[in-house]
Amino acid sequence: MDTIYDFISPEFLNILFFQQKNLVIYPYVDLKHIHSLDCFTVGYEVVDLDSTVLHNLREIIEFEASSSYSQQPTFYYILNSKIEDIKILLESPNIHCVINTHENIEHIADGDKFIFYNKKNNSFLNYEPERINLSFEQHLIQTSQNEQILLDEILKIKSVATKIFVDLNSNTNNADNLPKLMHDYNQIFWDKILTFTELYFKIQIPKFERPKKIPKKKFSKPLKDFSYEYEDILKTNRKIGQEFIKLLHDYRFDKVNPANLEVEQLFYPKKLYNYLRNHHWEKGIPPDFLSKWVQKIDTKSQTSENDLLDFQIIFEKLKIPIAYLPEINEENKPRSNTLHKPIKPNVSIKNESVKGTIEAIPSVENFQEFKSWLLKKLDDLETIL
Repeated sequence: MDTIYDFISPEFLNILFFQQKNLVIYPYVDLKHIHSLDCFTVGYEVVDLDSTVLHNLREIIEFEASSSYSQQPTFYYILNSKIEDIKILLESPNIHCVINTHENIEHIADGDKFIFYNKKNNSFLNYEPERINLSFEQHLIQTSQNEQILLDEILKIKSVATKIFVDLNSNTNNADNLPKLMHDYNQIFWDKILTFTELYFKIQIPKFERPKKIPKKKFSKPLKDFSYEYEDILKTNRKIGQEFIKLLHDYRFDKVNPANLEVEQLFYPKKLYNYLRNHHWEKGIPPDFLSKWVQKIDTKSQTSENDLLDFQIIFEKLKIPIAYLPEINEENKPRSNTLHKPIKPNVSIKNESVKGTIEAIPSVENFQEFKSWLLKKLDDLETIL
């Protein structure tokens, strides 16, 4: 079953936008789903053409390309194409399009101007994603929370490309201003922006001196590996782990300068977690993050006893005080859930920074004893309520 998200991928962003290539999709894809590719047609006027009602398809496209008064070139969705029409279109020099057909066209897939994609088995015939650096495309898609935000990011890149084009025309091909125009982006992504600019505006960008990267400070202490903490979270409870990953990326987006991250740290949550634990969270996961994490689970779904148990286990493994879990919920005060009232303390522990008493908690290593203790506390909570 087709969905509107099938085509929102780094590969199609690379093919249609950054590489300005054409796409041939088979077998048939309905119009609604194929138009999800509109996000990657920034800079073009989009036109649908049904080849079943047109007998001179190539002439129409070539005439449109040579005589259009639009400020933007035209991008075509050519639908219901017959193999004879596709063969003709493959020879068109000035076309930018997506072709969709019912027919099997594997035997005519050739060259790299038109990329052939088999929707049935989700594979390309003449395009190898594994041989292409798609880090920028992955970054754009993963950091965009929805399709509209992704479109805004692509429009921003198009705007930068236009500024580069105008600047080069105004300064007789002097490229000294290019670093300034692209300063919002990590240098590792500059080549993608420049390639798009050259292909879209059909220009050659002269070489220019790129700012030297400032070497990162070497830490006197070796970096620690906190992968085991990350893995403990994901293994204990998948739902809790998924929310944790989302919040990691939110934190990175709001608090971390992407220039300080390696490419892998941008896309792999385990590597990002290791970076944060070494550079931002040396003393542990911060309270505000923990608060958001618990609240996400508690408000998005009915928190089961198993979820509560798993949260307690995770906190024990990460050496976060178990008493902190109800404290978070008490501060946020959600409207309903037994999790929201702290457990009454029974055993006194001397600590000048904590007033009151807390009960000694069995170690999670003795799981049966810990589970019995926790279930007893849940019964106590029901009695209190």
